[in-house]
Amino acid sequence: MSDIKDKNNTLDFNPLIFETTNYNHSEFLQKNGEKQLLQDDIKGLKLFELALELDKNNYKLFYRQGLALLKYGEKKNIKKYLLLANKKFKKSVKLVPEFFNGWKSWGDTLLILGNTLNQHHFFLESKEKFQTALKYIENTNNFDIANIYYMLGKILEIIANKSGETSDLSYAFEAYSKAVSYNENLSSKFWGDFGKASLKLGIQINDIRLYLKSINCHKNSVAKSPSDYENWYNLADVISHLYQITYDEDHFYQANECFTRSAKLKIDNKLIWRRWAELLTNSGKHLFDVKRVYAAVEKCQTASSYGCNDEKIMIIWSEALAAIGIISDKLDPIIEATNKIAKTKEEFGDTEDICRAHGIILYTLGQYYNEVDYYYQAVEKFQEGLSINRTNHQLWYHLGNTYATIADIESYISIYDRVSKFFLKAIELQGDSLYHYKYARVLTKIAEFNQENTTLENAISHFEQALMLQKNGINAHAELLFYYATALDLMGDFLDNDKYYIKAIEILKRVLTINNNFDEIHHKLGVVYSHLGELVSEPEIFQLAISHYKIAYTENEENEQLLLDWAISLINLSETSNDNEYKEQILKEAEYKLIQSYKLGNVDVYYHLSCIYSLTQQYEKAIYFLEKSEQFGSLPPYDIVLEDSWLENLRYTELFKSFMNLS
Repeated sequence: MSDIKDKNNTLDFNPLIFETTNYNHSEFLQKNGEKQLLQDDIKGLKLFELALELDKNNYKLFYRQGLALLKYGEKKNIKKYLLLANKKFKKSVKLVPEFFNGWKSWGDTLLILGNTLNQHHFFLESKEKFQTALKYIENTNNFDIANIYYMLGKILEIIANKSGETSDLSYAFEAYSKAVSYNENLSSKFWGDFGKASLKLGIQINDIRLYLKSINCHKNSVAKSPSDYENWYNLADVISHLYQITYDEDHFYQANECFTRSAKLKIDNKLIWRRWAELLTNSGKHLFDVKRVYAAVEKCQTASSYGCNDEKIMIIWSEALAAIGIISDKLDPIIEATNKIAKTKEEFGDTEDICRAHGIILYTLGQYYNEVDYYYQAVEKFQEGLSINRTNHQLWYHLGNTYATIADIESYISIYDRVSKFFLKAIELQGDSLYHYKYARVLTKIAEFNQENTTLENAISHFEQALMLQKNGINAHAELLFYYATALDLMGDFLDNDKYYIKAIEILKRVLTINNNFDEIHHKLGVVYSHLGELVSEPEIFQLAISHYKIAYTENEENEQLLLDWAISLINLSETSNDNEYKEQILKEAEYKLIQSYKLGNVDVYYHLSCIYSLTQQYEKAIYFLEKSEQFGSLPPYDIVLEDSWLENLRYTELFKSFMNLS
């Protein structure tokens, strides 16, 4: 043995060439050591030492021993052997710094140590080793390069979970993408991990393209391993997330099908039933579809039967019951929801999600009883949840939505500025189409009250973003289109531009094709046609407006605003004709509509009656109704009164001058 050592010490060492005699002896000892470790005999470690005594500068020997120790340490879950494997790999790359596999395996070992011991520094060290390995990939095959990028992506994702930094997660995404660039034929596990990282990053940076990327990844995962329930679940999960943003019915049906497949493969997995219930609840609430919400309750019951009574399932269950109550106009499910969330609170405390669910149930009670105090109680719960986590987009949305409801009830226009900030915060955290839609509606109200073009432009932009996200979902939710058209109509008023009216009419006609029973659709079409007619002074346009008012009137004969709008269109129509007899006939009809509206309680008619009597030169009546209009607070600002062409005849009278002076 000493002769061999002496001989070895006299050689010029080249790590890539093995001295034959020593190699044969050390190889024999190494193989036997590996064999003993494989048989759980730690005496193999002694043989490793003997092998190294024969060939102490053999980097491959250190590497092989590291692999054996790594396998043994991982199998037995013993830190000592994993750390010993670390030392072997360290020695291997110290002898040959460009040894790719040595760096890679060292990184693997540190990753396992990090997962085994839950110590973050091992992940940071593992990242460094993998990054070093990537410097020496010149003669490495694409499969191994792809694999190391995969491992690097996993580590960076772990680091991102710890740091909370979007940049770390972006680096992980880049590493996964790099792996694909070297080898697209990667494992089902890889595609699953890549898909989850893509979704996580998409949620963080509010980028729908990453949701689509995640779906493609999980589809690859399913294609490679269709019998793995987890692959179907992951695909269902990301499509559910996408549905929550787009409300596209195609996404709903795809997610529902994937949950079905996953549940068939793993019927007792409570996570499947819980997430499935969440999808059904969200969809049912959005579409007012009580069947879907009942299906959600069934899924919650199934999850409970498999031992899933955790906080999340109880929250979903409570929200589903509240939704059933408000959709079906039944109090019992709402009371049951109240009791269930109270029990959940007793068990889990006031978490952010419990506060949110409790607030939603209180909001539902406000809807059921038409009682504003419940809305204020809901606000307190949402604020309580935000005090725990200010990055919860759902809490910001519900806070904004509840305040918007209060503002509508109590006519607090000043609240809308606050509401808009809450909705904007929700949008910044997640670009949900519903958030864009609700924000756009509030901006429209603010713009109308303040007569602000820029605010209305912003509103229209958010309506369009909501439409872009919803796509197919819009076919089941015509309300968004209706209010988008309303904003366009208002912009037409602001700018005196017919293109906005024309576009609004096109959109409202689309609403008719989607849902011809949509409330107020014919009334709104009449209004927009009337506005367009005022701008272009074409009697045919007013006739179209009147035809829609007639349809709307058959649906609701006690709509005081409809009768007023109809009368205004008739007055405008009379102005397009030179036939005095025809004009008189039209104005008589307009007068009748205004009187009908007045009988229903509309005081705005006084001013327009004054206009009719001015046009027909009945000046005493005209002044009488101007005075009535002022008395009831419905008189427009004086500058408008002085410029209104319908009052031109009256303005030359002493009666009018006297009225203005007295005022």
